[in-house]
Amino acid sequence: MKRILVICSLIIISISHLFGGDTARFVNLGFSGDGSYFMFAQHGFSPETGTVYSDLFIVDVKRNIFTTGGVHHGEYETIIEPGQSSDGALFSLLEETVNHRKRYAISYLEKGRPLYIRIPTSEEEDNNNSLEFRDFQTEMKYNIDLAQNVSGEGSEKLSTFYIDLSIEYKNGVKKDLKVGHPDFIRKGIVEYNINRILLSPEEDSLIFIISKTDVDLNIRYMIETINIK
Repeated sequence: MKRILVICSLIIISISHLFGGDTARFVNLGFSGDGSYFMFAQHGFSPETGTVYSDLFIVDVKRNIFTTGGVHHGEYETIIEPGQSSDGALFSLLEETVNHRKRYAISYLEKGRPLYIRIPTSEEEDNNNSLEFRDFQTEMKYNIDLAQNVSGEGSEKLSTFYIDLSIEYKNGVKKDLKVGHPDFIRKGIVEYNINRILLSPEEDSLIFIISKTDVDLNIRYMIETINIK
């Protein structure tokens, strides 16, 4: 009986996974010691190919662009058993790209400080990208609004987004900033959400982790950075 229940559960999970899209797992891989570079990854399982995959990125935080040789992708054939993760794809890709991590002096221990992590409790809150909070360590106040525009139909949908950021510093000075590339058009992406926000080790930059949902309901991650000093 237990074996039948397990098999039925796996069938339900597989069907849900197929129709609900693939949600990659985001991994914070750390900053360089001076906070100039940030490395992150995502990994998951591709039901179309039956492989596990991982993407790895190294970002120049000050310039908000990928470093030279800072984008990597790997796909690996394997069997995911019940209870197992696709993190083997990430570990494999890390071994293949170790020289790139060393080139930019990335430390796995330098994670930055989380300022915000999305924990949706309802459908309404899940789509909330207008945030207001205070960092009690720096006594800075943040007002954040993610604006997005989606046009077109079906697989031809096109979208853009940017973030309006307003900061009030400890001394009362206020600064308004725009984060991202509002003119950059992405094909097939239908929704953006702020997944989390990090403060760099030197506390001079914000890192926005953005989840993006495509027309097939697959979820992947990207980041935008901004200097706040």
